[in-house]
Amino acid sequence: MKGILLFAVLLLAICAIALGINAVLPSPDGALFAIAILLSAAFTATCLCIELGEGRINDMADVMKVVETGQSLRLTLASYALGCSLTAAITVLVYQGFLDG
Repeated sequence: MKGILLFAVLLLAICAIALGINAVLPSPDGALFAIAILLSAAFTATCLCIELGEGRINDMADVMKVVETGQSLRLTLASYALGCSLTAAITVLVYQGFLDG
């Protein structure tokens, strides 16, 4: 269960990163990326709670196993959406840095 709490802390850190991205990128890009990240993080947390309730996962290793094997389509899609949203936002931040510098 300690791993699940770590996962929840990581999701909260991702939310803080989304707010930072919103502050750094110009409007409306920052808001769009922040919304995409926050929605996918919320959906990931919801799917994680569902999987915990159904008893499919008990530890952080179980979360990774469920996502890797695709046993839970909801959690797998939510995790991939979160990763893609973060990657897109970081790519735009790096590109914006190259344009400014």
